[in-house]
Amino acid sequence: MKKRLGAVSFLNTKPLIYGIDRNLFPHNFEMTKAIPSSLAVDLMGGKLDVALIPSIAYAKNSPNLKIVPECGIIAHNDVRSIRLYFNRNLRSIRSVAVDISSMTSVVLTKILLAEKLEIKPEFIATEPNLGRMLSVADAALIIGDSALFKTPVAENTYLDLAEEWHDMTGLPFVFAVWAGKEGSISMEDTQAIISSKVLGLDNIDTVCRLAAEEYSTDFELVKSYLTTNIQFNLGEEEIAGMRQFFELAYYHGSLEYLPSLNFYPLEEEAIKPPSMN
Repeated sequence: MKKRLGAVSFLNTKPLIYGIDRNLFPHNFEMTKAIPSSLAVDLMGGKLDVALIPSIAYAKNSPNLKIVPECGIIAHNDVRSIRLYFNRNLRSIRSVAVDISSMTSVVLTKILLAEKLEIKPEFIATEPNLGRMLSVADAALIIGDSALFKTPVAENTYLDLAEEWHDMTGLPFVFAVWAGKEGSISMEDTQAIISSKVLGLDNIDTVCRLAAEEYSTDFELVKSYLTTNIQFNLGEEEIAGMRQFFELAYYHGSLEYLPSLNFYPLEEEAIKPPSMN
C-alpha cells in the first residue's frame, strides 16, 4: 500500500515536494494537499502517514512523532509571507485577528508581542481578509499565499515576523517540518522525501517557472521568494532556532512541556538525488 503524505498547499512547499509531486523518481507516496492546521489534525488522527506540519504542532505531539531530517520550511531573516498588520500603535494593541490556517505563526506572534512589547492581546480566528480583520481587531496576522499575493503592502503598517524573530534571537525560524508517527514510514520513504527536496533545489528555476505559471505571477518574484526568503535545509542552526522557539512557547504558556526533537534514522551515506533518467 502507498503511504499517505500530506503537503501544505502554499507556494513555499514547491521545492520540497517537487520530485514526489511530479513523480520524477520511484516512491511509495500518494499526496494530499491542505492548509497546515488541517494536516496536523489528519496526521494525529491517522488519516496521513507523514505530513508537513507546523513546528508548533510537532511540539505539542512530540512524544508520538518523529521528524524527517534535513528538511523544513525556514526563514533566516525576513520571510515576506508571515506578516502582522496593525492599524494603531503597536503597544496599544488589544486584539489580533489571525488567519485560521495558521498555528505556529500565532504562537510566534504571542511570543514576539510579549517579549518585545510586553503585551498580551486577545486572538480572534478569522478568514484571511485584511480589511475585515482590521475592522474587528487592532492587528491582523496573515500567512502564506494570502500574505504574499493577496494583501497590499503599505509602508510601516506591518511587521515581518521572521525578521522580528531573527532580530530578537539571531537564529533562523522553522515554520514547518515533515513529521510522522513511529514506524509510519520506512528509511526508504524518509530518503525519498529528502531526495524530493534535493531535486527541487537542484532544479529551482524549473520549480519557479512552473509555480509562476500556476499562480499567474512573475518568475522573478517567485524565485526571489523561494531562494532568498525561504530556505529548506534543516541543519544545526535551524534546529537551535526551533529549540529556542519551543522554550519560549513553553515559557509563555503555549506548550505544556518542553518537547524533545526526535528524528527518523537515515543510512550512513549521504542522501543523493535519484536519477531522473
